[in-house]
Amino acid sequence: MTKIFFILIITITHSMVFGQEIQIKMKTKSYFDAPFVGKVDMYQTTFLAKKQKNTQNTIGIQKKIFGFIANLISDISDTTGHLIMTDGKQWEYNSDKKEYWSLEQSDDEKTDEDGESKKISFTIGDEENDIISVSRVGYDKLESIHGFKAKKYTTTFETIESKIEIDEWAVKELSLLLLADSLNKEILLIIGSPDSVVSASTYGAGLSNNEMVLGSSKLDSIMLAYDIVPIEGEIIKGDVRLRGKKNDESDATFGTEIIEIYAQNYNAKRFSIGLDYLLKD
Repeated sequence: MTKIFFILIITITHSMVFGQEIQIKMKTKSYFDAPFVGKVDMYQTTFLAKKQKNTQNTIGIQKKIFGFIANLISDISDTTGHLIMTDGKQWEYNSDKKEYWSLEQSDDEKTDEDGESKKISFTIGDEENDIISVSRVGYDKLESIHGFKAKKYTTTFETIESKIEIDEWAVKELSLLLLADSLNKEILLIIGSPDSVVSASTYGAGLSNNEMVLGSSKLDSIMLAYDIVPIEGEIIKGDVRLRGKKNDESDATFGTEIIEIYAQNYNAKRFSIGLDYLLKD
């Protein structure tokens, strides 16, 4: 692994020095599992280059989702994508139906009559349900996560009503992930994303440090108050368990992990809509 990692660094450096353009390909897996709802897996492949990004999503539902949740998800195809071009123009597309449309049009269609956008979001914290305790444990034994040697950390947040346990695995350094994060942040700034979104979208930052996930805008000060030592390196996997105080069973779990990441020669076709795709009105 060390030899492969060293070769990758040399390849990237050579490409930058001699002007050869590269792109980063990153595959991730995310999941959400909750009682009565079931488990939903999402596999995401992201291509990143200078001022360009193409994200492809494949969703798998392991258990039938009922009620209003079924109605919300029924319109989501198995394979969809989001393309951001060098001029900041954004397109969404459906690989199964061979259709594409502008993001502005998509946003308009999702807007209610009162002008509020329909969105599905998930946070495990609550600004009004104060965190009363935080602890973090680091384990000495390294674990193999998709070929990377990673150190495991467990961070526990307690509120009056619940306990949030977050397991995370970090590698000392992952240069490709740092490069991908730099490219991604540049793109987010081009399209005018708020600072909070840019910060929350940092690759390798993990879940226990994410204010949007924990629903707390005071997370940094909370960590300082409980003398929580920051996790060193880049986090490549995270699992979250939300437990009620009345029992030890998980009320809900979700997580995300990097399956693979590597550099490729730049391919313009990865950042364009196929000629066989139909523009949707």
